[in-house]
Amino acid sequence: MATKNLGKISLLTLSETDSNGYVITECLVLRTTGVAAMAGCTTTDVMVHNAAGTLQTMETGSMLRPQTYTTSQVSAQKKVAVNLYNKVIAFMKGACNDAAISAGDINAGHTLAINCGAILAKKVISSQPDFGVIASGPGWVTVHAKKASKGLEGHLFIIAIVTDKNIAPAKGTCEYLVSMEGTIEITDLPSKCVLAINHSGLLPAKQKAANSSTPTASEKKATKLAVSKKGHPTFSYTSPDPYTWDGWIWVVIQ
Repeated sequence: MATKNLGKISLLTLSETDSNGYVITECLVLRTTGVAAMAGCTTTDVMVHNAAGTLQTMETGSMLRPQTYTTSQVSAQKKVAVNLYNKVIAFMKGACNDAAISAGDINAGHTLAINCGAILAKKVISSQPDFGVIASGPGWVTVHAKKASKGLEGHLFIIAIVTDKNIAPAKGTCEYLVSMEGTIEITDLPSKCVLAINHSGLLPAKQKAANSSTPTASEKKATKLAVSKKGHPTFSYTSPDPYTWDGWIWVVIQ
């Protein structure tokens, strides 16, 4: 089995010195329910979310006059939330490294961490995936797709916000992003939403009659375009879909 830079994966933990807002945000972004690799963790994301919700309530109450919660109570609750979050991260670190070893590719561990809402302690230094998420932050995500053929090739990304992971979006809810670059950044995304992403490589095709069929490229993960009589590429959203898709991936946005 080939391996790709199998270094150790490190994830950021929370500290009691972090701001209340930062602790609350990171706790609420955590998503492990339904993730097979996290099934053995006795601390659930629901427990972390509940602790963060209580911290939010207490912090709001501490700013009222008269106070409904004291500063000491807020600090004690933040300690609870931080401890629960860090227990999940400690388990997740092991699960991510196991995933990387099993796949023979450190990107498998990075993907697991990102999909669960964790933050990598350092930038990814491994080889980029053929198609996958390589970085994310509050309201944004960076996606990379490898060229299927040397030379001129375009990229078609399809994205949609869905209710949960492993749900393919309906066609009418999707947005299509055409780019000459294989790496794109999607910004201004709602916090805690689940973004579904798919990709197809696009190879140039020779000019042909407008009514001719669209050929399939022999190169992996790419489709040749139909070309109009005037030589312009044509894009169709109708069936049959002329593109060769890599497959849906999902990421939980911080």
